[in-house]
Amino acid sequence: MTTVTFPPGSSTSTLAGQLAPGGRTVYYVQAKAGQSLMVSVMPVATGVSFQVFKADASLAKGADGLPVVNGGTLPDAGPTDNATAWIGAIPVDGNYLILVAMRLATAATPGPYNLTVSLK
Repeated sequence: MTTVTFPPGSSTSTLAGQLAPGGRTVYYVQAKAGQSLMVSVMPVATGVSFQVFKADASLAKGADGLPVVNGGTLPDAGPTDNATAWIGAIPVDGNYLILVAMRLATAATPGPYNLTVSLK
């Protein structure tokens, strides 16, 4: 799991990563109630999307060794939304998990992505 940190004087951070087909990785960002969280992932063509989980979600390791997040997601950032861009209000103080995943059927080789997270 990677912590999203922000450069001094900035409220936006971009993190580079790479995923194999079917792969997933988790980031977390600490946020306070009332803040706006903006998340986007590029390039969309790679089949990479994300989910944003509520502050009470928990992280485990699946049988395949990949991360599994248990808990509810924020509106429009769930498992069936295939989100590539999202903005929402933070309901309660806490650590919010962002699960980035690549769909199996979209690519045969690992693909790079950039995850951009803003908190205002």
